[in-house]
Amino acid sequence: MKKIIALALITLGLTACGWHIRGSVELPKQLSNLYVSATDSKGALITDVRQLLKTNRVKLAEKSADANYSLNILEETKDRHTAGVGGDELSSAYEITLKANYEIHLKNTNQTIKGSAISVRNFNYNTAAINSATQEELLLEQEMRRDLAQQILRRLSSVVANPPSEKSKPNKSPKPTESSSSETSNGKTAP
Repeated sequence: MKKIIALALITLGLTACGWHIRGSVELPKQLSNLYVSATDSKGALITDVRQLLKTNRVKLAEKSADANYSLNILEETKDRHTAGVGGDELSSAYEITLKANYEIHLKNTNQTIKGSAISVRNFNYNTAAINSATQEELLLEQEMRRDLAQQILRRLSSVVANPPSEKSKPNKSPKPTESSSSETSNGKTAP
């Protein structure tokens, strides 16, 4: 009995302080159905977005006309450049930037909100172990795409929970929002 009470108190303490499982996105109940599309309909980013939505039990509509909200991922770009050079004058570190431009369409107000999500990471590149460095880069890109998907869904959640005022002109978009996350090669987020 004491173990159950202790477990309940720990669980209550963790949830009360705002702790969540990494990668979880809490979506509002108003987001009952959603149409999701992308320029690359089979791409890794749209797959991650759909997976997060299914995890949150959001019903995905087959057509945009059937949904209250639409999310369209317009483009995803990748930039990779040298972040460090070793004593042998070869690249020893790279910085990867993934950016996704998207738009959210609200059917009830006929408004479109545009936004951008950005994820930046650095990683050390070991020329002596090219295969492992390549694998590390691929894993890092997967993590960055999950981060982009979470950023997009947090923005969608914000728009659904607090829709723009109806006084705004339809189809006018505010300045795209960009949220950036930078991580050093040791996995800690940089300021």
